[in-house]
Amino acid sequence: MKAYLISYDISRNSKKTYSLYKVIKDCADQDSWVQCFNNLWIIKSSQDISTIYESIKEVLDSYDCFLVVEITNNCDGWLETNIWDYIGNNIFHRDKISPEI
Repeated sequence: MKAYLISYDISRNSKKTYSLYKVIKDCADQDSWVQCFNNLWIIKSSQDISTIYESIKEVLDSYDCFLVVEITNNCDGWLETNIWDYIGNNIFHRDKISPEI
């Protein structure tokens, strides 16, 4: 399984937001997903990047934008401790990824 970062830019009034959320969650294996920010998710999936891309593309309009990137556990940033814990335990299976804030 691989980890992917998914980011998107869709209209705030889009009625497709919940459909997009469902697709992203469905692409993740065994609920291995976390929504870090409003439009940024990290998932762990056995699907390849092309399959995830096609699934997301199906629910968005042609003027919406999105990005799917394979990521590694070599990451750092400033997130709430519970998000880092989730990423460490459910995405990368590490004790800690980043120091507590």
